Amino acid sequence: MRVPLRITLLLFLALLGGCTRGPQESALAADVQARLDAVFGGPLVEVATLRRQGSAPYRAAPDGSRQIIVYYNASLRFVSEYDPSDWESLSPALVADALGATDQGLFGLGPGRHEPGAGFRSHGSLVYRQTGEGWVPSDDRLPVAEAGAVAAPGAARGADELVQRLSQLVMQSSASRGADREIITEEMDRALRNITLRLQREHEGVALASGPEGGEYWRFLTSVTRRLPESAGVQVVATEGSVENAFLVESQRARIGVIQSDVAAAAVTGQGVFAVSGPMSHLRAVASLFPEPVHIVVRTDSDIQRVTDLAGRRVALGSPRSGSRHTALRLLAHAGIDPAGLERVDYGSPADALARLAAGEIDAVIEVASAPWAQLQAAQRTAPLRLLALEAGEAVQIGTDLHGMLSLAIPARTYAGQPAAVQTVAVTALLVAHSDVADATVEAVLEYFYAAVADRGGVLAARLSKERALTGITIPMHDGARRWLERPTEAAARSGNP
Repeated sequence: MRVPLRITLLLFLALLGGCTRGPQESALAADVQARLDAVFGGPLVEVATLRRQGSAPYRAAPDGSRQIIVYYNASLRFVSEYDPSDWESLSPALVADALGATDQGLFGLGPGRHEPGAGFRSHGSLVYRQTGEGWVPSDDRLPVAEAGAVAAPGAARGADELVQRLSQLVMQSSASRGADREIITEEMDRALRNITLRLQREHEGVALASGPEGGEYWRFLTSVTRRLPESAGVQVVATEGSVENAFLVESQRARIGVIQSDVAAAAVTGQGVFAVSGPMSHLRAVASLFPEPVHIVVRTDSDIQRVTDLAGRRVALGSPRSGSRHTALRLLAHAGIDPAGLERVDYGSPADALARLAAGEIDAVIEVASAPWAQLQAAQRTAPLRLLALEAGEAVQIGTDLHGMLSLAIPARTYAGQPAAVQTVAVTALLVAHSDVADATVEAVLEYFYAAVADRGGVLAARLSKERALTGITIPMHDGARRWLERPTEAAARSGNP
């Protein structure tokens, strides 16, 4: 007897749904709870309610076994006090990671102290792997898609010919040497940034100089400005990093940017990479946003145990115009290591450097990034890497000797295989503005960042602390920032748009 096509299709869909269903709701809740407990080393957040929202096929596990991703909504509450804006505590990004939530997937986890009983909500997901005993949680993570920076305004008709010529050049480069393609890509990227910055200045917009697309500064700024109306005229512009941002703000090609505190100190005094250009007299501090620990990463089986062991090794120090390289060179010089004696390694991105470290092509990577550094987390899932710790007294001395740096420990369990805190030093992500930027504009930016971020911002913004906004300030303050920060917190409760 022939089975009708409709019935056959329904049977197939039912079978498919049963195959991808995965764990029951109670097991899902237990697994979410276990991941939260693992992050904090014990019960700090408990799952109050959880509702399963469905599942979908996911990529195969490394051993080839079948995987699915299960989506859920959950209400959670704290059983102990937690302050995500406390720089010495575990980052709220770890909470989001444990829940499988995006930066915008947590609600109610804003800056400030959360007392026992305080609640928040999550749209989360967990990846499960099929075994002979059923579905078990996987170590795999769902890639988080980040929103891109706002697109630059359209070009005028007069630029059509240039666009056509550029298109022809790009097409011809497909058959060119790799070096030619790299030159074209680099120059196009630089030109696009310059065009975007000039258009923002022409239209009286607020261009925020961030850092490489996908990097910490870029992710933070796109997160906190995501819900600003288009009329606010705020645009996040990807750049090479702190050093370039200093030049962009000083020249007013960007009105506001994020710079490492130690890079800002060197810029206003004309030291280091700024010795040729001379002191930058127009940079003004707006606020310290969050700490950025120095990550010295080596392979787990490496014989490198102290900073002094890096002498003569193959070390990736960061891109030439990044704050990471500036800080790394200062740190090595303080340890008595002549940078000229290092076998420096240039690379396309921090992720590329970590991949080369895992492959044994280099010996160490030094990067300045807020913890957890997402790219290190990803690299650790496929390679045994560890952080190199400083001696406590050594870290304090560095903080005393090197302007713009402070002693800070990366809390235990921030990274896989890190049972104890790792002592290091840190800089702060410093929001800066040109001295000519109007006080009202600076105040509006701070108003949005600190007062409205609890409702509009994501997990990354929960790290903000008005009480720590003056920590690590290394350059003169902007008058508008000083006035806003001196206001009582209650007076800054009204949100605003720059």
